[in-house]
Amino acid sequence: MNEPVDHPIEWHGVSLRLLADRAVHHPAADALLVADLHLGKPASFRAGGVPVPEAVTGADLERLSRLASRTGAGRIVVLGDLVHDAKALQPRTLDQLHIWRSRHPHLEIGLVPGNHDRRAGDLAALGIELLPARHHLAGLDLVHETAGTEPVPTLGGHVHPVLRLSARRGDRLRTPCFWFSGRVGILPAFGGFTGGRVMSNGPGDRIFAAGRDEVVPIPGA
Repeated sequence: MNEPVDHPIEWHGVSLRLLADRAVHHPAADALLVADLHLGKPASFRAGGVPVPEAVTGADLERLSRLASRTGAGRIVVLGDLVHDAKALQPRTLDQLHIWRSRHPHLEIGLVPGNHDRRAGDLAALGIELLPARHHLAGLDLVHETAGTEPVPTLGGHVHPVLRLSARRGDRLRTPCFWFSGRVGILPAFGGFTGGRVMSNGPGDRIFAAGRDEVVPIPGA
């Protein structure tokens, strides 16, 4: 298996590494940053009468384990929407979360609450530290939903950014992306069961396609 191809960037004086498989490593903070896992979303759909498989939750947690191991980060900070809603926290989902947490007892997990987390109940019981809605971390502010403009460099999630690419022969592809504009950066949704919003590309914006095995800068996307 080939090694993942990540992409280092310098953003407003902060060194970051955009990771294949949709996460950011912030070395100065010893932190792995992810957004919008929406864990348990299949359980929530099943509770609403939509038959979908559960396997995606376990797969997302395994991806998180691999990224934590690969970066050696001592903490994970989730930029909102760790879980989908209260219906998502069915016994099977909770069991997976507790088992995963027991496998990483020394890994600090912090959550900047998102709009879905506020409907999910007591997340602190899962061994997760609830952070302020705007959390400062080694030169960056971390939020769930960024404003149109920000006074300081700010990373968020919420919109599940994707990029639409077109080939010369007419083929089209939608791929998750990292999107940076001015002092706003938006992470792709980490969860494997999420939709996405196609992002526009203005002057000075920087967009990076976030594949499973590599991160690719998109010139003039």
